[in-house]
Amino acid sequence: MAFLNTFTFLVIIIPFHTVYCQNVYVNPTSCKDGKNTKESVVEYFNTATMKCESCAQNSTFQQRSADGLFCECKPGYKYSLNMGGKEVKCEFCPGGVSDDGWECVNCGDNLNTETKKCNPCTEETQIGVFRQLDGQYSSGSQDFSCITCINGTQPDSTKSRCNRCSDTISITANPLSCQCASTSTKVKGICLTKVDVVNLDNRVQIEKTGTAFTSDYLTSNLLADYMICNELKNITACQSLANMCTLILYKGGMTTTYSPPNACTLFAKVDQTQVTTTKPTIFNTDAGDRVLYIDNALNIQWTVDPAMKFPFVVGQFSLAGLFEGFQDMTGRLLQLCEADENVLNAAFVFGTYYSYKCSISVSSLMDQTLFPLKFYEVFIKFTDSGTTKTLKIPVKILNFINNNGEKVNQGIMQKWQLAYRFFLVDSIGAREQIDKQPVYVRYAKNIRLLVELRSDSADGKTYIPYFEIEYAEASLTDNQVDISFQVSYSMSQSSYTRNFQIATGTLSSFALLYAGFRTYVWSRRAGRISIDFPTLANFIFYLCASLSNCFFVIVYGVGFYFFIFYKRQNVIYLVHPDGQAYKDWIALFGAAFALKGLALFHMIVMQCSADVFLIDWERPKSLGGNSGDGKKQKSMVSIWRTYFVANEWNEIQTKRKINQVFQIFAVVFFLVVVGFEDTTTMDPDGTVNKASDVYMSQQSKMYRMALAATVYILIGIVQMIFFLFIYERFITDDIREFVDICSMSNISVFIMANAEFGYYIHGRSVHGCSDVGMDEMSEMIKREEDDLVGQRGLVPNTDAQTFVMAIPKRLREKYTAVYMPVQLENATSRMGKSAANKDKSTEAYLTLNRFFSAFIDHSIRDIDYVVKDKNFLEKLLDTEFLELTEKGIFYNDNGHSFDNVLFYGNELMLLIFDLLLFCIIDLICMDYVLAGVLTYVITELICLIRDTAGKKNLARKTLVDERFLI
Repeated sequence: MAFLNTFTFLVIIIPFHTVYCQNVYVNPTSCKDGKNTKESVVEYFNTATMKCESCAQNSTFQQRSADGLFCECKPGYKYSLNMGGKEVKCEFCPGGVSDDGWECVNCGDNLNTETKKCNPCTEETQIGVFRQLDGQYSSGSQDFSCITCINGTQPDSTKSRCNRCSDTISITANPLSCQCASTSTKVKGICLTKVDVVNLDNRVQIEKTGTAFTSDYLTSNLLADYMICNELKNITACQSLANMCTLILYKGGMTTTYSPPNACTLFAKVDQTQVTTTKPTIFNTDAGDRVLYIDNALNIQWTVDPAMKFPFVVGQFSLAGLFEGFQDMTGRLLQLCEADENVLNAAFVFGTYYSYKCSISVSSLMDQTLFPLKFYEVFIKFTDSGTTKTLKIPVKILNFINNNGEKVNQGIMQKWQLAYRFFLVDSIGAREQIDKQPVYVRYAKNIRLLVELRSDSADGKTYIPYFEIEYAEASLTDNQVDISFQVSYSMSQSSYTRNFQIATGTLSSFALLYAGFRTYVWSRRAGRISIDFPTLANFIFYLCASLSNCFFVIVYGVGFYFFIFYKRQNVIYLVHPDGQAYKDWIALFGAAFALKGLALFHMIVMQCSADVFLIDWERPKSLGGNSGDGKKQKSMVSIWRTYFVANEWNEIQTKRKINQVFQIFAVVFFLVVVGFEDTTTMDPDGTVNKASDVYMSQQSKMYRMALAATVYILIGIVQMIFFLFIYERFITDDIREFVDICSMSNISVFIMANAEFGYYIHGRSVHGCSDVGMDEMSEMIKREEDDLVGQRGLVPNTDAQTFVMAIPKRLREKYTAVYMPVQLENATSRMGKSAANKDKSTEAYLTLNRFFSAFIDHSIRDIDYVVKDKNFLEKLLDTEFLELTEKGIFYNDNGHSFDNVLFYGNELMLLIFDLLLFCIIDLICMDYVLAGVLTYVITELICLIRDTAGKKNLARKTLVDERFLI
């Protein structure tokens, strides 16, 4: 048994230990390097076994390499074998070792005692020679010797051979020695005439921190390239100098007096006669308006059907000034963001408002492989009168600082200074040491292409387009930066602004006159004989309502015009409004909504403060017999009919001519589901349901408002037509049915919307009573159907049951005298529901019921009325021209004029308010679905407020207990 356990241990545990140990790796630098004189063993790290292994020879001959992965010969020993790893053998060289380590050399006095190799020659004109060009030893042996270059030659950079002085393009007074004359200086191996330029500004400004870094690249190359460009007229040096001026963002502009002088100062000092030969044009000293607004400089007729692309070509330059050719402007050539090719190319489809943003890591921007420092100039090619022309596109750099220290490109156009060359990413310019990691990287944060239509023609021509670039800086601590590329279009807004102002001013004047007229009508109806605070308050609210309608017409009209004509144009003559004109449109839109909200508030307050009284025409019936005191008994009239009519009135207070749920659902369905929303993009493409791989330009708030308003109005009109001509005619009409209910209930409704104006619904039953049983009621309805009773109209032999009332003053005074004490008692009572108050309310109700009944029956001698028709002008202006005397006037109406005190009669105002609410929410959120949801919630809340306030007013004015209003 003990043997079995031992065997199991050997079979299982030992192999496991072996495998485990094989997976324990060591650090290559932990191997013995042979530098310890007490140890003769030298080790290297074997990458196959992942272990330290001994070299083929001891520490006298070999040592471990710096990375520890192989063996190498020690100084003074040459290789006789070197196959890597331990397959290395070394032999001693007494006089020194060649540079490649494979030969013994006789260095003589030039032996380096540390490296055991020959020192380079110390004389500037000498080269070190070991082998001749044919491979033979230079002296017939393995001696290393220093040889002086003959006249007219000089050592190359490696000091291994002599080259002709002319190979360095040197200009010197002593060509035999290749040395610069005393009046010259050596620049990049070239002798040039000394220039009096001191204290050069070789700094690159970092706006983020307000500091400046001395650029190692500018320090090493600026003066040299200036001298080579200016004196030797070398094109590449001039291009390099232009790049360095671009690199500092043209600081100081093209002036020779800027101090301290920088790259742009030196570029400006270059002989002006070279402009047409070797000096490139990278900056325009003219004002921005003189550069861009050149008559007929760009003779291209732009169309959207067929679609045209900008014929841009880009010239690319290396940092050293080498021209790398022209490329078509497509894809990511000038766009740092990464996206599908068709999306990036959409930027250059004429008429497309393009905007693409992304985030890029700072470490990627600092990678010269991904984002090399290149310089660009953009040209546009076009054909004019059969001749192909090329025009250089200007660039407005927002970071540019002129010689006065001003950022003029962020101000008015007349002060702009435009350039032509730019870069996208710079991780070299701000380096203080070129061989170290950059601290900051500069990049084009925002690039924007701006195109403006010509103001003097409508034939699709534009002024010279230009790029606007904003640079920013980032350090590694920033992680990521945001980058954008945009294309926008503009046109002269003077004509539009003038028409906009004329329309606004004209319609506002009419609105002011109409508001004054409505206030005058209200003051007559309210019995106001002078201008007081209520009159002024109502004038303000009427003005709000009138102005909101005018502003809505202007806002919708402008939006609809631009939306339709912009999408339907072939030759470009119209673009999306921008700047102050667009801000004015937004402001007027907001004002229309705010004013409409105030008008709606005024309407609700007026409706919820109207005086309503229910006249009960029912009379007590005699029951016959005597009571205990000998008097004949009479039945009391039931109040339930009054409660029933009050509840029906309460139900129709917030009824509308449209179904709000269907309205919102249908609008959102057409805009989002059907895809009409896709047509509101800021490009000429009016396609519905665009493909997913097609670039979707940004949405226009103006176009979204125009489309939403159009759909909202059309669906609202369709709904009203359906309800008015189909549903209410053939199914049910709640407003007219309410009048029928009043007639069957023997209840009339007396509505005083103002002190001396109101509406009357004549509900007196033609049967004389309605407080009857089911059989009697059925019989009464049957008799009326068979035309066996009189007509329901107030005037005999007529059917007119609804009237507009001009109320006599005495009636209002009588009503106030009876009603006010009850309201004052209720207001001062702590409980508000005491028995005394109820008795007074009941008494007041009975008094008013008898009073209004007598008034309608012409039974009051000094308070009476006449019935007549309004003339056409009175109907059109909704007013009354006749002055009231002692008699009131009942005007025949269209059967439902009383709905003016209900939502039903104010559908147009409510529809426009809902529309403006829907559009203003979408203006903020840019989401039709959210706008629909919030619009429905808010309109329902408004209905709830109107219903609650109306119920309380109904209970207070009709003296009906609110608890019976359901």
